[in-house]
Amino acid sequence: MLLKITSSDVRDTALVDCATGEVVYRTASTSAPALPGLSRSRSSSTTSWAASSSRAREKSPACPERCTTAVHDREGRAVAEIVWEGRHAALIGIEDEVLQGTTELFDAAFVRVLPDETFLPTRMEYTWRITPETLTLLDDDGAVVGRLYADCAFVKGRPVPALQPRTGLDYFELDKLPSDEMIEIIVSYLLVSTLRERLYSVTTFVYGRRKRPLADFRQHATRSFANLRDSLRRTMSPGAAHH
Repeated sequence: MLLKITSSDVRDTALVDCATGEVVYRTASTSAPALPGLSRSRSSSTTSWAASSSRAREKSPACPERCTTAVHDREGRAVAEIVWEGRHAALIGIEDEVLQGTTELFDAAFVRVLPDETFLPTRMEYTWRITPETLTLLDDDGAVVGRLYADCAFVKGRPVPALQPRTGLDYFELDKLPSDEMIEIIVSYLLVSTLRERLYSVTTFVYGRRKRPLADFRQHATRSFANLRDSLRRTMSPGAAHH
């Protein structure tokens, strides 16, 4: 499936199936948390969402830019939500499940930071391969099952690099993956896209608005991911898991 991403802001965009023109998923963000909306018909889930949201507010009462991104399916149902505190995901809801941030979605113990690339495993045994130039999704055998095409035009049914910088759209291609995994993959894509942009300054790198040596990006990304990995490991350690 080849998805066209209609906006550069992944928090407010539509993912359109290029084969049919149908909106498969849509994201929309609001400034106020809206966690119970995912499970209005499930009282226990709603209680869990509300309690989680309350705990997050107690931990960071003055956190700026707190907002919620909802992911809607083709029928308009909210199937996932991300509560952001600034650019960090504090809470993640995927259907009936509530996750306490990215520590429960990604496997921090096996993050690999290399000079030219970073590998970020997910709990579903997929791995995101992240570089300044590319973003790919690998299965447990290392085969590419997802790929981002950035700043492209759509020519003869395929994304091709736009002739002029910043005039194209992003496209995300996925192989035939199990349907029950799609929502979580989309959620992880939203998170990884935001992380990659922050770590590599992707916008300025890809579109050439600033000439920064690639070595600087590598050094910056290595430090950032190393700090991220250490932070996640501390958070996921047995002593920190049940405060």
